Amino acid sequence: MRQKAKELFYNGDYKEALKLFCAENLNYEAGLCALLLEDEKGAKNFWSKDKDPDIATKWGLIVLNIIHLKIKERPSFFQVRAFLEVYLNLFIENRLLSWAENLISACDIFAMANPETYKFIARALFANGYLELSHKFLNESKKLFYFDPETHFIDSQAYFLEEEYEKALKSINETLKSAGEYYPAIEFKKQILQKINPQTN
Repeated sequence: MRQKAKELFYNGDYKEALKLFCAENLNYEAGLCALLLEDEKGAKNFWSKDKDPDIATKWGLIVLNIIHLKIKERPSFFQVRAFLEVYLNLFIENRLLSWAENLISACDIFAMANPETYKFIARALFANGYLELSHKFLNESKKLFYFDPETHFIDSQAYFLEEEYEKALKSINETLKSAGEYYPAIEFKKQILQKINPQTN
């Protein structure tokens, strides 16, 4: 039953997944389904049931406040790492854009707990086609971790999609400075060079 509930969840059938998660007494998962169905009260009820909530449930309760721009409890390093990007993706995919915006607006709070926050946000924005915004958060990430190869790689991919091939090349070269043997980056640089100099291929 749990596997079926997970399949329903990943297919976006949160209403049916909720029923199965309830039957299995999986309060965190049921609460997340309720939240994605825009039933905040239901989500809170599920997440308040456990006497000893795990970090996922505690994160859910934090999110219920942050989506209304209220900071009552700060998340931990591991909560931000494990859940921020996931929730941003879920909110954007389900057109809960005001909630996504409010999570993003709390980026400085999240960054106090986990400085990689800006990269997590950028990765979610990039995955959902918000290329210009992803550059903004990648630039913030570079201020803290300039030599993080993934930051430059995402930046390069975004520039590539924007057909800014020279900028894409510059970013992928920064990736390769820190991760010279990273095969996906090596191959991606070849794609960029094909766009810049198509006559040489």
